[in-house]
Amino acid sequence: MASPSTSDAFSLLGLTPSYEIDSAALEKAYFERSKELHPDRYATAPANERVAALSKARALNDAYQTLKKPVPRAEYLLSRAGVTIGDNERLDPDLLMEFLEQREELAAARQAGRTAEVATLQAAMVKRRKAIIALLSGLFASEDLVNAKKQLIVLRYLDRYLEECEAALEE
Repeated sequence: MASPSTSDAFSLLGLTPSYEIDSAALEKAYFERSKELHPDRYATAPANERVAALSKARALNDAYQTLKKPVPRAEYLLSRAGVTIGDNERLDPDLLMEFLEQREELAAARQAGRTAEVATLQAAMVKRRKAIIALLSGLFASEDLVNAKKQLIVLRYLDRYLEECEAALEE
């Protein structure tokens, strides 16, 4: 069995690093490599080979989980390029104010038990999230990592907002 780099998700799956991934090709690569690492193939192998195969299988699964969703894939591409997103990244003050106002609106609707309003607010944010994810494709294609990072930071705020919407709708 060939031993691709276990430190790179793309090479582990035999894919070219790119934001745009054919999900069928990703899945095919994952399942083909999973067969190579299946525990049954190593049942009679020495313990060190079984452990190595298990380690490679875990790395393969982690790579697949990272690349199959657009946001983790985008964050991974940024990290490959040496661009990190910290836990306390600053947001444009106007955008931050907009988010604060939207969260207040959500809190008021939640407190008043207006679930239809919460659902409407959630739908608007889901639409906005989809638009940003679509925007990421062009940003990565043009290698505009600065703006890709900015959009990923906005997505983090959107995701927290959407989590609040889910919690409100489950109450």
